[in-house]
Amino acid sequence: MTARRVLIADDNLQIRMLVKAALRSLDCEIAEAVDGEQALEAAVTDPPDLLLLDVTMPKLDGFEVLAFLRKRPETASLKVVMLTTAGQKTDLQRGVELGCDDYVVKPFEPRALRETVERVLDS
Repeated sequence: MTARRVLIADDNLQIRMLVKAALRSLDCEIAEAVDGEQALEAAVTDPPDLLLLDVTMPKLDGFEVLAFLRKRPETASLKVVMLTTAGQKTDLQRGVELGCDDYVVKPFEPRALRETVERVLDS
């Protein structure tokens, strides 16, 4: 069985490291992007099984990346979990309206993140 691929798009190295540590037990192949442009390019070029997408990133924010991905037929059904400090009700609502599959607010509990990733990957 091929390992499932997760793309972590976050401009904060420490967050990417925490996410990788939290997902280690899932035996996923992990790729990283440090800004919205890299995330978009990676998701379009070689779509992962799941994209963990920060909202506040340089070049393109996570909402812009998500909107673009949902408009393209080849990435429209890509599973996306927003992973961000933008946890206001309006932010959550915008993410849902744009088509994210779930929303995890930072700071996060590693177990809760892992459970969310597993649930979304298995859905």
